[in-house]
Formats: sequence, C-alpha cells, structure tokens
Amino acid sequence: MGEITFTGLASGMDTSSWINALVSIKQQSVTKLQNSKTTVETSSNVLNTIKSKVSTLRSSIEKFTDAKFGGSFDVFSKNKVTTSKNSVVTASATADAARQDLDIIVNKLATSTKATSTLGSSGLINGDTKFSELSGGNAKTGSLSIYVDGSKKSIDITEDDTIDDVLNKIVEASGDTVEATVSDGKISISGKDGRNVVVGAASDKSNFVAVTGLVKDAETGAYESSSKISRINTSSKLVDAFDNLTTGTFKIGNAEFTIDENTTVKGLIANINRSDDAGVSAYWDASKGEMVLTSKTEGAFNINVEAGTSNFTDVFGYTSTVTDADGNTSSVLNDQQLGEYAELIINGSTLISSSNTVTSEISGIDGLTLTLKSVSKADDSGEITPSNVKIEQDSDALLEAAKAFVNAYNETISNIDDNTSYGDALYGDSALTSLRTNLRRTATASIDEGTMKLLSDIGISTGKATNSTSTASVNKLEIDEEKFKEALTKNPDAVKSLLVGNNKGESTSGGVMNKLEKIVEDSLQTTTGYFDAKSKSLGSKIKTLENSITSAQSRVDSYKARLEKQFSNMEQLISSIQKSYSQLSI
Repeated sequence: MGEITFTGLASGMDTSSWINALVSIKQQSVTKLQNSKTTVETSSNVLNTIKSKVSTLRSSIEKFTDAKFGGSFDVFSKNKVTTSKNSVVTASATADAARQDLDIIVNKLATSTKATSTLGSSGLINGDTKFSELSGGNAKTGSLSIYVDGSKKSIDITEDDTIDDVLNKIVEASGDTVEATVSDGKISISGKDGRNVVVGAASDKSNFVAVTGLVKDAETGAYESSSKISRINTSSKLVDAFDNLTTGTFKIGNAEFTIDENTTVKGLIANINRSDDAGVSAYWDASKGEMVLTSKTEGAFNINVEAGTSNFTDVFGYTSTVTDADGNTSSVLNDQQLGEYAELIINGSTLISSSNTVTSEISGIDGLTLTLKSVSKADDSGEITPSNVKIEQDSDALLEAAKAFVNAYNETISNIDDNTSYGDALYGDSALTSLRTNLRRTATASIDEGTMKLLSDIGISTGKATNSTSTASVNKLEIDEEKFKEALTKNPDAVKSLLVGNNKGESTSGGVMNKLEKIVEDSLQTTTGYFDAKSKSLGSKIKTLENSITSAQSRVDSYKARLEKQFSNMEQLISSIQKSYSQLSI
C-alpha cells in the first residue's frame, strides 16, 4: 500500500509538503546515527583486513620459528641435492643427510628377473591354424601374388583358410613348380628345379608375407619365416588354445589367479598387471608366442610362481610336476633369467645394490637416496669422470621464506599506515600504531648475541630515503637476494642465530623472528589480543547504534503520524466551517 499523503483540500494549503519538511528535520538525527554506524562498520572491515595481514605475517615468521619442532618444519635443515650428470644418477636428501660432495661411478645397473613361458610346439602355428587368426587377429585376407620365373600367379585367401589351405593354393597356382611347407612354427616357400620365386606384390590385399615374416635368402632364393610364428590369438580363450589346459587357480608372487572357461590370454595378462601383490609385469611376445613375466623388484631374486588347481604354470613351462621314488608328485620352479645387482663406486668405495634405488641402508649415508639411471661412460682416453652429487643447505627454500616475510611485513606496515592517518578509518588508534612501531623497531633493531646483529647483515634492510617528504621507502623492508645467499654460504649458523637465536619459542631467545612472533602473537590472542578486543568493542558500538537507530526512527515515525492526524483534524474543522458558512449565505 502506498504512503498516505494529505493535501489542503479545505484550507488550500500544501499540508503534505509541510509534514515532509517537518519530518525531514527530525530524520536528521536518524541519518546522523546511520552515518556513525557506517563509519564504525568501515573501521571494523578495515580492522579485519589489517588482522588478515598480521596473520599472514605471523605465518611467514613461523616458517622460520617452526624450526624448533625439527624435521620437515625446520627450514634451516632442508637440504638441496644437485648432480653433475642426471643421466647417470639422480639423488634426493632429507634433513638427516650430512652436507658433502660425493663422486659416483656406476659400473652396472641392477636388472629384473624374467620368467619366460616355454610352450614348445603347442604355441606355434601348424597346418591346421587359421591364417586370419594370426598376429592377434590382424592378418588380412584377400589376394596374394606369386611370381615364378616372372610369371604371375594369384590366389585368394579367405577367412576360413588354414595355413595348409593357403600353402596348397600356392602350390596349385604355380602348377606344382613351388614347394610350400610349414614345420616347427616356420613357413618355407621355394621354387623347384632352380625356379626363381617371388612371393607378394605391393598391390596385394593380403598381408601374408608380413604376418608370416617371410624373408628371401639371397643365395638359395628360398623364403623362410625369420622366426617361429605363434598361433596364439591373445583374444582367444586359453582352454580353447591349449587342449590340455585345465581351469582352476595358480599363484604369482603373493597373488592368486583363476582361469575359467572364458579366460583369454589378454584378460589374464591384464589381471596380472593390475595386481600389486603379483609383483610382476606381464606381456605377450606375439613374435615368439611367449608370455614373459618381469619382476618389479630388481636383483637376483626368483619370481614366485606356484601351481594350483590349474595346470597353467606347467603348460606354460613356469613350473614342472616331478615324481619322486615313492611315487609322490610335487611342483618345482623352473629356471628363470635372474636379474643382476647394481655396482657403483662412491668416493672410491665399491658398493653392491640389489636395486637401482640405493638407500642409506646400502650406502651408509643417512638421509640420502640415489637413483641409478645409466652406466658411467669413459671418454675417448678411456677415463671415467665421476658424477658429482652435492648435498648442501637449501638456500632457495630459505630465500623464498625470507621474501615471503618481507612481503608480509611490508603489507602489514602499509595497511596500518594507510588506515591510521588523519581522516582514515582507524585514525587515533594508539594501540594499532604502537603495534606498527614495535614491529618496525624490532625488525631493524640489533640482537645481543652472535656475529650477525642486524637483518641488514643478511641483506634485509629498509629502503633508502628519497628527496620527497614521503617516508614509505624507509618504512618498508627490501631484500638483497645475492647478499642473503652469500651470508648463508659463508656462515649458515650465524644466519640461523640472527633469525631464531636458540629457538626456544620465547621472545627473549635472541632471534629477530622470535621477537616478532611474540609481538604478532600477542596482538592476535583470543580475548586478550588487540584485534579481538578491538573487534568486540566495534561490534558493541555497532549494536548500540543499531538500537539507537531503531528507537530514533520509531520517534520520527510517531512524530509524522501525529502531524498527519493534526493536519487532518484541521482540514476537517475548516471544511465544517466552510459548510456552515455556505448554509448561512443561503
């Protein structure tokens, strides 16, 4: 419903404007209170911003003072490792590692044990093998050309053709002038009576020559597969590919696997590779028809393979079932290609490691881990230049911590200065200006002990004064990165002493950072700290002003209602008089 207004219908006076004018005078008291509330709210928001800056400053200081907790908290103990030949060896070091230089020569890398299946002829192609199933099902059917003494003969290989079918088609197409056989997993094609035979043309649709690996002998002119050809299609079911293979379980490493009537070679390999407990990686060598297990652990250790309810491990040749004199059977592990140990020389001392990851347990160097990448190579003169591994203090981490402190300090000082000057939100706040003064005095003051007394000794100092009247440059800190790093290199203990003293977590423990931490901690304390107390005070003022605004607005509203009623009564009275006067005139 809209605001009710009154106009002087009887009196002819603009009573509504009179009411608004009178009410606006009273409303000024409310506006004044609202402006006061806005001022206090602005002060509260500014206070929160400054508190945030001081909290950030505290966090930057704690990067140094947390050294008292040791371990990963101690930025002074962090180590950095550099190596002269990352292609040969890389390294990492914890805080426990002594800072030193190491010369390392890698004579031999550790290798992993391999267990390779020995399927024999059961895994090789024969005359009954379908050509289209070779090469993991990638064999292409279609046209194949055979040239006998330059005369072209063509055959067509179909999806259902076996190896015998294809070879018989070649012999028939040549008019029995070509001999084509398959034996022990290899295909041989040659011309009879010295005839020159060329198998395949670029225009052929079938990839028969590539799939069977046929290579022509330059002297005899005969073709033969370069290696034995696997008949196993990795998508085929194991029980179909090997007639004598039984379903059931077997074990690799500490993992048990199950073969059922639907298990494929590809599926089994995927299961093995997914298992962390198996401790191996498995792959199918299609060119040889072998399943190869490679240990994930380097060194001369056997891969544990155990037969179970399935005869898979026996069929693939990983194990053998033997019978003793009493007729008892047992499963034994067949020979594997054992991995080799790594050999390296550290500062003249030769070490043997079962792994290419050489920990302190092997090297005897606390906190250092070496990762061997390749064998050290000799130069043209036959000399081997060692790879240098340097363990030193992580000056970069300390520099970043120092830069973070300088930035946080400057942000804090700048924020306080910007908001405590005349006319600003927190003008006249003596506690806040005292906090700012204490921070600056402590950051630029000299400590009592140590060879380094001032932050300026390590490159952290106030800026130079300018010709202007501004003091901004001298109120802020600057860091000379080169001077800071130089101080760390020359005397890291003195730098630590300057920053954190004996680091007992007390402001009297000597370090600049300890003293600064005490100042900011006191200001940020709950209840007793400046920021909490000031925030509560401002919050109380805002609440009081809100109550005052509510009361003042209520009085103004009542005043307006009274005026409206009074003017309404006046209009009614005038209207009544006018009506009576009109009747008398008649």
